[in-house]
Amino acid sequence: MASDPAATAAWMERHTRILKSDSFSRVGLLEVAGQGCYLKLYLAKSPLQKLGFRLGYGRGLHSFDAALQMARDALPVPEPRACLLVPEGMVLLTGALADAADLRALWLAVPAAGDAQGLMSRAGEVLAGLHALGYAHGDCKWSNLLWCGSGYYFVDLEGVRKLRAPHFPAALPAARQLHDLARFIIDAEELGASAEQLEVFLASYLAGRPWSREQLVAPLRGLLPPIRERHLRRYCLQPRPLL
Repeated sequence: MASDPAATAAWMERHTRILKSDSFSRVGLLEVAGQGCYLKLYLAKSPLQKLGFRLGYGRGLHSFDAALQMARDALPVPEPRACLLVPEGMVLLTGALADAADLRALWLAVPAAGDAQGLMSRAGEVLAGLHALGYAHGDCKWSNLLWCGSGYYFVDLEGVRKLRAPHFPAALPAARQLHDLARFIIDAEELGASAEQLEVFLASYLAGRPWSREQLVAPLRGLLPPIRERHLRRYCLQPRPLL
């Protein structure tokens, strides 16, 4: 990259296996020192954002810092390796997880009933663990939960926030954490999960917590309709509501 620093996107086309490419980012898989890594290029959307990158503000740097903090708290995230400023924007390098697949892809592969129950149970468990330590993910769709081995890893950490104090076990989840749950439920609806499977997720999330299912679900009911309406406009999706 240093040999042609003004053409990072083109360098990635030549030296990585591109996994995702859109107007504002590129994601590629490559090998560094014999180890698999993900390289993500965050492209500046405007001159103002480009200036922000140069002043140390940006999605890539926030993801790097969030991953470091989450790793210190023993939360499952890919290992952060480096964050670099480049002319087009910012580059983030993280460790790759061998043979990993996101929850969305696993679900679309039509898992057996027992596997589906297990995936939902572990999702509730890992999200409860995140929230118990005072974090909110910010974009808790199924493609941002990566299954590797016997558990999930959190990825796409641009929206992660560490709240001022953990909200478990006495208080209900904070607003950002409730939004995590609502976003997860929207994907459950759109990917055809059953009401019984959603209940497995909710029961796992609530395990050991001092509140009832209805106490948790009541505030979620107001968060779900705006997300459904947005997805209907954007994706023409109108699945059967689960809550």
